[in-house]
Amino acid sequence: MTIGQSAVYRSSDLDETRSIVAGIYCDHRLDQLRSRACLKYEHAHFAMGGFSFSRMRYGADVSVDVDTLGDFYLIQVPLSGTDRMCVNGHSFCSDSRYASVNAPMSGLGMNWSADCLKFAVRIERKLLEGHAAALSARPDDGPLVFMPSVDLRLAAPRSWVATAQHVLNELQRNPQLATQPLVRTQFEQLLMTTLLSWMPGSFGEAVQTERRVVLPRHVKVAEEFMRANPEQVMTIETLASVVGVSGRTLFDGFRKFLGVSPMRYLRDLRMECARRDLLDASRPRSVTSIATHWGFYQLGRFACDYRRRFDEHPHETMAKRR
Repeated sequence: MTIGQSAVYRSSDLDETRSIVAGIYCDHRLDQLRSRACLKYEHAHFAMGGFSFSRMRYGADVSVDVDTLGDFYLIQVPLSGTDRMCVNGHSFCSDSRYASVNAPMSGLGMNWSADCLKFAVRIERKLLEGHAAALSARPDDGPLVFMPSVDLRLAAPRSWVATAQHVLNELQRNPQLATQPLVRTQFEQLLMTTLLSWMPGSFGEAVQTERRVVLPRHVKVAEEFMRANPEQVMTIETLASVVGVSGRTLFDGFRKFLGVSPMRYLRDLRMECARRDLLDASRPRSVTSIATHWGFYQLGRFACDYRRRFDEHPHETMAKRR
């Protein structure tokens, strides 16, 4: 699927269902556990670059066996029902209290109950591991390791799931957001950074023990780069490469010397750019087009943040054009 493309699949045929799901994820075996039950497969799918989001159900008791998962990470969250899972020999029950994180190339067995409805997020391995390497500045750390079962009664994992669902809701409401590089990159960076930080695993443990000294020069170089290139698609990887320190170092340095994160600094800078364009009569006469150009897709939030920062509404600023 291309960026920003969505699809809804339905089938009552076992072979057709297996073929559809294999096309989205990977080859597997699919069997009904109750032969007389009627399969009612439903699957809403949305692709966004290296991410894809799904809400799916089989509508019958089924077993799914994967010899080797593809080259991607898969986060599965039952919204209802249960899935008795076996991940590389480790068995557990996944339900509304316990999500699962499946690593690339892992073995996976699942037994979905007839009432099991799942929210799932697929992230390409190269994208997530590249982001982790940029944050830690240690590209030779090896593959990421997550706990296969995640307790959603804990605040951090629960918040990540809520954030991912919110992103999907926004994309479904306005699919064009996925085609806008600034917005799409913000979504990807948000979901990857919080996944690495909030889901129990090797990266979060390493970050908790990592201590680095940040020099003001690094912060200054990153600040100057952002001010010179506000329209450029910018990620933690970009800034880390320009400055020559880890993403974690940048976070710490910006918080220590500027009181905000690098991405918040960039957001504030783009807010200033949006105000400049609102005052410029040669720019489009639309608050919406200017806001989305600078990566602000939630117009209500943009208006509130703008008023808090400049003590007036965006349309009031536009009225001052000459």
